[in-house]
Order: sequence, then C-alpha cells, then structure tokens
Amino acid sequence: MKQFDIMLHSFEDVQDFVEITTVQPFRVLVGNDRVRVNAKSFMGLFSLDFNQRVHVRADCTDEECDRFQRALEKYLA
Repeated sequence: MKQFDIMLHSFEDVQDFVEITTVQPFRVLVGNDRVRVNAKSFMGLFSLDFNQRVHVRADCTDEECDRFQRALEKYLA
C-alpha cells in the first residue's frame, strides 16, 4: 500500500479528487489518524476535516501510484 498526503481546500477540490479516484482500478482510502473513508465516496470525504492534511492510502503498484500522484499533483502536500 502506498501513502502520501494531500490538501483539499474547497468543494471543487473534493469533487475533482473524487472524479480522479473513481477511475482508479485499485482501492483508495483517505483519512487522518482517527478515521479512514473510501476516497471514491463523495459523502465519505465530507466527514473529514480538510483544515489539515489528509493521508491517501492506495493499494496499487509503484507505476500506478506514480500515475495517480501525477493526476493529483495540485493537491499533494
């Protein structure tokens, strides 16, 4: 499982993030030290506090992770 941090600042950021994650062929979780939610769930994401970094955990290969991070480049923290 690969892990990296992101920052989402607006409703549009969350919407864009969900659109990017839903096309990934692997499981993606987002959360903090207490809570993890399915990154492909729009409603789940709004249960998180976006005033701080959140952790992205992707069950993917190194190559898939590189492509995924490039797609999320503007959100990487």
